[in-house]
Amino acid sequence: MYNVAHLKSFKSVALTGSVRSAAQHLSLSPSAVSHHLKILEQETGLTLFQRQGRGLCLTDTGSAIMSDVDSVLESSGRLGQRISDLHENRIGRLSIGYFGTAGTQWMPELVSYLENRHPDVAVQLNLAEGPWNEFHSDVQVVIADSEDPVFPSQVESHFLTEDPYVVAVPDDHPLASRPEVSLDELENHPWIDNDTGDGPCRTILFDACARAGVAVHFKHEAHSFATALHMVSRGLGLTILPRLGVEPLPPGVAIIRLAAPEPIRFIHAISDPGHPQQELIEEAVTALCELATG
Repeated sequence: MYNVAHLKSFKSVALTGSVRSAAQHLSLSPSAVSHHLKILEQETGLTLFQRQGRGLCLTDTGSAIMSDVDSVLESSGRLGQRISDLHENRIGRLSIGYFGTAGTQWMPELVSYLENRHPDVAVQLNLAEGPWNEFHSDVQVVIADSEDPVFPSQVESHFLTEDPYVVAVPDDHPLASRPEVSLDELENHPWIDNDTGDGPCRTILFDACARAGVAVHFKHEAHSFATALHMVSRGLGLTILPRLGVEPLPPGVAIIRLAAPEPIRFIHAISDPGHPQQELIEEAVTALCELATG
């Protein structure tokens, strides 16, 4: 088993490119950091760094172990948190992964409910945007493009709710009084982007536009629902977003339903069926279902 302090020195030097900078970051002496690197190279039998100018950079073998070092340090951090919880007489711990709009709508009520029901349990929230690929929390709230997606066999899933997209327009917009509009009616109006990367929310929107034969062109980029809604309130364009994302709605903005084929995201809670705290997880999932459908 490798020494965690040695791995911390390895990662810090890899990120800063300097033993001195890493030592300052870790509140150690440069000689201590150098010693950690020497011992780690001896233990692994690998050359992990090479000189680059006045600094150091990872060798190919050093780069190859970086993700594993991150995993060990992350596990060590979780263990430290667990020990801290036990010292505080909080004998249980439940971590919940969530995306931003689920946090706004559901997490405050969920944490309050769980801690009132189980005062000996420490509830930890982890923001987890983007597509799901592995467990980072005991319970994770995730977005899918269908009500019955295919998860790996080691995943237990519970459907929570569907979240149809809507369009936000200035309240004096010609479409503002309409109860419903189609995507093709919006094509020639200025659009405001509200997402980043290729996450599931953007993919679901783009897929619906493709089915409707609508070309997506953004006049402005905002990168968050809240910012995009405030830009709409200033008359800068319209934005399309999931219904959960419109709260809080700023003044001067009207929300209109989208006609089929409207984008819809489907929200699920997933967990590990082999987790030792199954009763607590089931209670958390049940509470999430009630919050999502309430």
